[in-house]
Amino acid sequence: MRLRRELDPRVAALLAGDPAAPGGPKERLLAWGVLSDGHVAACTDLAMHIPEVGRVPWDEVVRGAWSEEFLDLVLQPAPGQRARQVRLRFDDPGQVPGVVRERVNWTVVASQHAALRHPDGRAAGAMLNARRSPATGEVRWGVVFDAGVDPADPGWRQAADRALADLRDQLGT
Repeated sequence: MRLRRELDPRVAALLAGDPAAPGGPKERLLAWGVLSDGHVAACTDLAMHIPEVGRVPWDEVVRGAWSEEFLDLVLQPAPGQRARQVRLRFDDPGQVPGVVRERVNWTVVASQHAALRHPDGRAAGAMLNARRSPATGEVRWGVVFDAGVDPADPGWRQAADRALADLRDQLGT
């Protein structure tokens, strides 16, 4: 006989208020934790659900770092867009830190720091990455520029595109 544990109403409300695309795959709850403000954050097999941020697919979570009571996330909704930092303070993280680590690592196909050269001669760097969508399995290539690099500058974009093309050639994709 299998016992069913009742879902915390805050988790149910968070997931119901942030549904996956209509007709899309059903998400399976993996972990949830209680934030210091009494709200909850939840991890499913396809995304992380965060109050005031919403549903974030795992391939948009560039990284997550756990320290004591904080989970610091770097989110990037689309390749080349400026990354957003989110800090979550937990009273009870449950299994959230471990699930975040596992899910983010699962999405990484390739990740490599590259030295970039702007057409005007300036040098900088960027993290090049290929991430697998947990919903579709498709691979999405992206760039997270180092601090101080303007992602809207066409020269940096051109340098990053060259570096991405080189990495794709190395990997045979």
